[in-house]
Amino acid sequence: MPVAEPAFGWPDALAAFAIIAVAAFLVTWVFTDLLRMPRTPYIGVLLFVSLGLCAGYLAWSGTSPSDLVTPNWIWGIVGGLVAAAVASSLVRRIPSRARATGPRMGRLLLWEGVVYGLAEALLLATLPVLAVWQACVDLGWTTGAWAKVGSGTFAVVGALFVILVHHLGYAEFRTPQARTGLIGTLAVCGLQAVAFLLTGSVVAPVLAHIVLHAQMLFRGAELPPAESRAVTIPELAAASKLTVRPTPTRNGVRK
Repeated sequence: MPVAEPAFGWPDALAAFAIIAVAAFLVTWVFTDLLRMPRTPYIGVLLFVSLGLCAGYLAWSGTSPSDLVTPNWIWGIVGGLVAAAVASSLVRRIPSRARATGPRMGRLLLWEGVVYGLAEALLLATLPVLAVWQACVDLGWTTGAWAKVGSGTFAVVGALFVILVHHLGYAEFRTPQARTGLIGTLAVCGLQAVAFLLTGSVVAPVLAHIVLHAQMLFRGAELPPAESRAVTIPELAAASKLTVRPTPTRNGVRK
């Protein structure tokens, strides 16, 4: 994993983690719930917030940006593909719906696939893991195999917390019906956090998240924030169980 400067202590890392968690919630709650911003401009806002937090954290901690990419980029690709392959089994549970085709699909893959995937991978599966891990390093909790396992567990739990608060900012994730889908989202994004932790390369979560979004688009599913009645991510895990029941009339005849 990338290392921070010695002057960047565990209180700084935990303060940075708190800022990341608060920002992850506010960017969804304020812009998609309070301001009702459509998905297309919202993705631009999310990218700006994610890149700003990433640049700020790297500058504050003294972490080299190249250390996030170049040392283990091959393992990053492998880890990203493995995480994407595991997540694909969940995505395949979504019934295929009508989807965009041609140039429109190309634009969606670029904006909602690549750009949106990059923004969420940095915010949800990279920065929280890095902050908690570097806090553990400063505390001396990464000396020895079992110590590293414990610190890695803390880092992934931290990422899961940020993933949770981020998605609770979306109105569609705060309904009782969305609980199963929220668990599925935590599992998929948490797996990407594990991929980053194991490879030390930001390539892993970015690649996995882009592939995830592309798969959702090809299934005709709608990414948050919801703007229509298409299948959305909160319906992910329960998609295969959806049924349509006929509505009886007073004399028992089905409509």
